[in-house]
Order: sequence, then C-alpha cells, then structure tokens
Amino acid sequence: MKIKSIISQNKLFFQVSFVWLLFIVVAFFLEYHKILFYRPQGIHFTRQTDSLSFVANYYRHGMNFFEPRVFSLNSIDGKATCEFPLIYYFTALLYHIFGEKEFLLRLVNVLIVFTGFFFLYKIILEILKDYFYAVCLTFIFFSSSVLIYYTNNFLPDPAALGFTLIGWWSFFKFIRSEKNRDLYVSLSFFTLASLIKVTYLINPLTIFSLFLLETFKFKITEKNIFKSKTPAAISFSICILLVFSWNMFVRKYNSVNNDYYFLTGICPIWKLSKQEIAVIWDYIIRYWYTKYYFQSTFHAFYILVIFGLIFIRKSSRLLALVAYILFAGSLCYFVLFYIQFRDHDYYFIALIPAIIFLIVNAFLTFKNKFPKVFNSIFIKAAFLLLAVLSLNYGKLNLQRRYNDNNGDKFAKIGIVLKDTRKYLDSSGISADAKFIVVTDYTPNGSLYFLNRPGWTIQDTAKEALKRFEECVKSGADYVLLTDKAYAENPDISKYLGELKGKYNSILVYKINAH
Repeated sequence: MKIKSIISQNKLFFQVSFVWLLFIVVAFFLEYHKILFYRPQGIHFTRQTDSLSFVANYYRHGMNFFEPRVFSLNSIDGKATCEFPLIYYFTALLYHIFGEKEFLLRLVNVLIVFTGFFFLYKIILEILKDYFYAVCLTFIFFSSSVLIYYTNNFLPDPAALGFTLIGWWSFFKFIRSEKNRDLYVSLSFFTLASLIKVTYLINPLTIFSLFLLETFKFKITEKNIFKSKTPAAISFSICILLVFSWNMFVRKYNSVNNDYYFLTGICPIWKLSKQEIAVIWDYIIRYWYTKYYFQSTFHAFYILVIFGLIFIRKSSRLLALVAYILFAGSLCYFVLFYIQFRDHDYYFIALIPAIIFLIVNAFLTFKNKFPKVFNSIFIKAAFLLLAVLSLNYGKLNLQRRYNDNNGDKFAKIGIVLKDTRKYLDSSGISADAKFIVVTDYTPNGSLYFLNRPGWTIQDTAKEALKRFEECVKSGADYVLLTDKAYAENPDISKYLGELKGKYNSILVYKINAH
C-alpha cells in the first residue's frame, strides 16, 4: 500500500508540475516576458492608465484603502472609484517594497489568472477523469485573444475571472468533502471576484440557485449538496450583502466627490433603438467576434453545445444545471450591458465561465455516450491541434494589437510623453503641481505619464477651450502643450506665462492666471 501511495503521489506531483511547466512555456510563447515590461499602450489605453492611476495615487497619498483617487481632477481632489481596489492596493504595497515598477500590476494579474486556470484544469480533471483533455481544454479556454491580451495587462477583469475559477474549484471540492469550510472558501473567492467586477456575481448566484432548487426538494445529486442549510444561507447572504454594500459605497463616494466618469450602473439593450441595437450587433459580429476565440474553436464549441443538448440525458444533472443556469445568467448580463459590447472587448471575459461549463458538460455527455470515440487517438489529436492553433491565433492577435499601437489616437499621448516625467522631475516642478494637458483624449493618460494631477483637454474647439478656462480658475499651475501651434491660439496664449521648458515636441508653460 505504501509503494502504491508513493507512486500515486509522485504521479500527481509530475502531472501538476507538467501543467505549470506548460503555463510557463505558453507564457514565453506569447512573449509575456517581454510584454510584462511594456508601458501602457494599445487598445483601451484609457482604461489601462485609469487602473495605474489608482495604484500610483495609493502610493502617493497614504494608502487609505477607502479613499481611492486618480490623477484627473474632474472630481474633487481626483477622488473616484469603481471596482473593489484590492489589487490596486496590493500593487501599491509592492511599490513600497520594490519601488514604483509598472510591471508589478501586470505580474499580479498574470499570476492570478494562471492560478485560476490551474484550478480549472483540476475541475476538468475531476469531471472528465482524463488528464489529456483536462490539459487540452484548459489551454483552449485560455486561448481567447481578448483574455490573452488583458491577462498580461493592467485591467482587473482577468483577475476577477481567475478568482472565479478558484471559487468554482472550491465549490466542487465542497461537494466531495461535504465540509462547510470549502463552501466558505468558494464563496470568499466568488465574493472577491464580484467585488472587483459586479458582473461576476452571476457565478455565486448560480450556486445560490442550486441551493434554492435543493431547498424546494428538487433532486440534483443522489445526496444533498447543502446538508447544513442555515450556514449556507447565511454565507450566500453575506456574499450578496458585501457586493451590494460595496456598490452602494461606490455610488455614494463618486456622488459626494462629483465623479461621473466611471460606470456604476447598467447599459441595457432596451435603452436603444432598433437601429442602434443593429449597429452594436454588427460591431460584435463583424469586428470583435474574431477577437474572442479562433474561428475553428468557436465551431467546435457550437458542435459540442448542440451535442450536449441532444444527448442531455447522458450528462450529469449537477453539471448541466450549473452550465445552463450560468448561461442564462450570462445572457441577462449581455442584455443588461449590451451597449458596452460595442467598444469594450473585455466585457466578453465575464462570459467565459458560462462557455467553460457548457463545453465541459458537453464533453462529459460525449464521454458517457461514446466512450470509445472519446478515447480515440484521432479525436485527442484533433483537440491537441485545436489547442495549438487557438494559442497561435491568440498570439497573432496579440502581436497585431501591439503593432497597431501607433494608430490608436488614445494611446498616442503615451508615446508623446514617454519620458516627460523624468524631465519634469529634473526641472524641479513639484509632484503636486496641477497640469492642464492640451491635447489628450483620455482623462488620466497624460497625467499618469507626468505623474501629476490635473485636467486634459481633448482638442482646441470652442467648447474645449471654455473648459480650459475653467481649469485655470480651478487652480492649474502649468499647461503642457503637445504641439507648439497651440501656443498661438489666443484663447490659450493669454494664460501662458513663463516658458518652463521644451522637451521633444512639447512645451511647458507656467500658468498666468491674471
């Protein structure tokens, strides 16, 4: 027995080690080791610099967890918030240890996502009892071009997915162990994910739906999942209450500080006309769709889902319920935030758990219906090829996103101001000096690169220049012009005082407020 136990433990160790080795290989294949040290750039540069602004301002302003702020002074003292700032706060702590290193936020996100997908591998292995498919499917699910791009980035959405996958592993562990502590761990990770992005509340609500079904005597498994109903009910209540409370705090905090930039509500489909709905759908299908997953991967998903529906009786009732309740919740999410899907590809990431369970459920059905075909070397070779092609497709899309950086009008300011912070620091301009940047299409982009608070002006149109005047009255100390021609504009020039410096194509003036 001892020998068998040792062999089993060694086998498990080598299997786990191999999976982590594959994560490292995939990371190098995707050139994550290079991207890790990239400055914010490319698509959704705006949101990247928003996230980094939260981190930088925690680092600058005393680490008060419940007083997040950004560089933009459109709100009172830059105070604003959206997602639960735990990752930003933790990264700011790392800044205090290792110095102000941008790559730390990317690294934290990568580690959380890889950990989440490792636990996904464990979930699939537990369900399918097949090491090959567990590994293969894990990397197919990871191969989304959108997920690959944002995993090694500054946005919190992939981290919320990572925590969600850990939560699902803990839930399935709870079913096996029948220990409430595993349920508490599961709901802790689900709560954390939902605090970071409220849309991930779909996942614990799916489990809560199972709880309600079982409470009303619907038989899900041979044994009851929730044997202790009261502790489970209290745990679900705490999860929902915490998420609700944080979102109430966000609304209140932003309202008190006059911030209206961050989205704190829904953007539902019913607010749109038929024409507007069609336009957004066209964006999703004709542009974003090819960025979500490799086309052949989508084709395989569709075939598997249809197969799973046809032979649903061969599935596990528990897994089928999880898959279809999660799918229904994801449809609701899609409808409630439909407007956001036009320009925000990362909203797709919240749909990935539903895709995962639909496909894993279909795979289990396939295994139960056709076990010989399931174990066929040809089928396994086909899915291995699909995993490789999907990851390669994701890499190509990742390269395109970074290669197209110069064409992004939002990200252009990052190139223009690349080393300007060092120049301002060496010029003796205070880190607390308030800047007006002309021009910048983002609220925090240029200010983050300057590491100074202030305001951004998008263009030199009449309305924008009225805002310029308001910013001067609000206490701006300096103006940074990204084009010397702006200095000849009379609505700007009348406020220009001493020229403090020239750096590349930019000019920095002291404000003359008369």
